[in-house]
Amino acid sequence: MERKKITFTVLAAVVGLGTLLSACGNQEEVKPAASSSPQTEANKFATKMKISMFNQGTFNAAAPIPPREEDIQRQMLEKAMNIDLDMTIPQAGQATTKLNTLIAGGDIPDLLFLKSRSDLAQYYDQGVLADLTPYLDQFPELKKRFAKDSWEATSYLGKTIGVPGYDNVNGISRSYFIRNDWLKKLGMKVPTTPDELFEVMKAFTEKDPDGNGKNDTYGFIGGMNKEGNLQTYGFDSLMWMFGVNPPSAIDVKDNKPVYLFIDPKMKEALGYINKMMTAKVVDPDWVTMNTPDLLDQKLFKGKVGFMIRDARRLEPDYQQKMKEIGGEVPEWIVIPPMKGPYGDQIVERKSFQGNSWAISKKADKDKIIRILSMLEYMFTDKEAYPNFAYGIKGIHWDVVDGKIKNKNSELSKEVKEKYLWVDHYRMPRRGDDAEYFSFQNPKTAEAFTNNQQYVGLTLPGNLLTADPSDTLAADRTRFINESLVKFMSGKDPLTNWDTFLKTLDTKFDMQKYKDTAVKQFKEAGLIK
Repeated sequence: MERKKITFTVLAAVVGLGTLLSACGNQEEVKPAASSSPQTEANKFATKMKISMFNQGTFNAAAPIPPREEDIQRQMLEKAMNIDLDMTIPQAGQATTKLNTLIAGGDIPDLLFLKSRSDLAQYYDQGVLADLTPYLDQFPELKKRFAKDSWEATSYLGKTIGVPGYDNVNGISRSYFIRNDWLKKLGMKVPTTPDELFEVMKAFTEKDPDGNGKNDTYGFIGGMNKEGNLQTYGFDSLMWMFGVNPPSAIDVKDNKPVYLFIDPKMKEALGYINKMMTAKVVDPDWVTMNTPDLLDQKLFKGKVGFMIRDARRLEPDYQQKMKEIGGEVPEWIVIPPMKGPYGDQIVERKSFQGNSWAISKKADKDKIIRILSMLEYMFTDKEAYPNFAYGIKGIHWDVVDGKIKNKNSELSKEVKEKYLWVDHYRMPRRGDDAEYFSFQNPKTAEAFTNNQQYVGLTLPGNLLTADPSDTLAADRTRFINESLVKFMSGKDPLTNWDTFLKTLDTKFDMQKYKDTAVKQFKEAGLIK
């Protein structure tokens, strides 16, 4: 497939728009919402400007490209900013090659969407990208739109060289699921602390909560991926109760790095999980749980009372699978994470802001101002927001009883396929916007919203980049993961914890890793 390139031109009138409107049955339905924000004033930018955009941030690179007269979002951007937008959408898997070809030929796009911080830093070092620091104070709404840690991810060598791209989604995939029907049957309350959770898991295992007279239920099941990494499969969520997590979880406190995977509190977390293993409240199949699908099967069968799963498992299609596989739809509820002994109450840490928008160094001051104005409009204009986040008014969303209603879940397959191209513009959608996901079960939206208060800040360790001279990096990480699994499963007693730390230092040169972290934290201004 050839790469797709769209050249947009602003028309004096919206030619051909009537065709689309009449096809939808209501001409008023698909008109973009008018905005009264300063950015959209006709005299804001008197001179029309051409802006080229390299958009690998699209949520669907394979989506067909509509004629300009049907592209509501494109028209909005061009009208609001008085621009001609020339957007290139690279074929999936070929974005880096295409962008490097453009750069090598001197044809650098004015606005580039980059998917990693390493790419952002690399292109800046190559002299491709502009320093945006002198301009951002002119855009207070854009600065407020993203959290401090997101802006830190777009900083490099003391300069801001990018604008955060789209929000990552947090507070849904690692939800605390528990069988409320089992709690009721056993006369127990929703647990709020690690100790209470342990007692609930023990009861779920030993007191026949499903009433079938068989010893076939368990309090918990987690797993690890095929590489032996504990992250994302449930056990890491239990570790967060103690404020720690596996590699490469690094915080900064009192002007020093804190390596959470070897912190003394990690020993406590491993001791807690080992206590679960010893009491046999963990389904022994945990050692084979190396894909999300396998964990879902355990959820559907209904023989485990507590799990860490995606809140979308409350949606109707998953509820149907529970009925088909387990014979019933259990009363699963999503509860707040436990509050640990040190006050930690974390469902997960906010995902690192790897993606970003960058601007070509070839862009002059006026063009930089125009591009930042466009981003501020896309990401902060309240009236424009639903047109980017949800799609076309009257088709993908509408105003019902004075509130915006996302209609995506109601659309037929044919309509969804016809308008796949709206995914090119969804980047402004907020990561905590429940309406964006168009949940069908109100309990899913409630769980997602409630979980947001337990999403911790991104850890500074995410800013670190690999040291090419650190030849022991892969072996060190593997050793840490293997050791944590041995400690929590009881294959290695926790009395050997100090031996583990010493081996890290002597055999795997942990000091080199620490020195690299300190150096990069200083460069980022996180350590003085």
